[in-house]
Amino acid sequence: MSLRRSFFVALVLGPGLLVVACEGEFIDTSTCKNIPAGGCAAKAGTDPCVDLTCASVYTCKADHSWVFSRSCPASEASVQDAGIRETSVRDVTGIDAPPGAGGGPGCAPLQLPDCALLDALICPSGCCECEDLFVCTSGSWVPWGSCQDGVVKPASR
Repeated sequence: MSLRRSFFVALVLGPGLLVVACEGEFIDTSTCKNIPAGGCAAKAGTDPCVDLTCASVYTCKADHSWVFSRSCPASEASVQDAGIRETSVRDVTGIDAPPGAGGGPGCAPLQLPDCALLDALICPSGCCECEDLFVCTSGSWVPWGSCQDGVVKPASR
């Protein structure tokens, strides 16, 4: 086989072989709906278990169904690097917040100064360095409002 023909064959067949070799790795998790309660979607390069609401990790299969991947370790309130996430152990029963205010399946942890609305609402010092506030809706973060001078303010609607 000539060098030119070998190059053409590799160019045409290479991507197909890569997809077969990486079976299931390129599935868009947005095609899977209704993840089991307490579950979070597995995503390349991230650890869903950093979200304290995740009890287990699930992988989206090609047939758009979820398959159990692993359990998340129990969260420890004493973890010093948890930062704002430490506030999630507080009693939030008296706080009136919209669904998704504390995150949810498909929503990766935010990085300061972006925060889930619930993080700002339960902060004892008023917003805890949060600026822009979000709620988790259908697996993605949606802007909700902001913190101004330590006060939570909804966006103008």
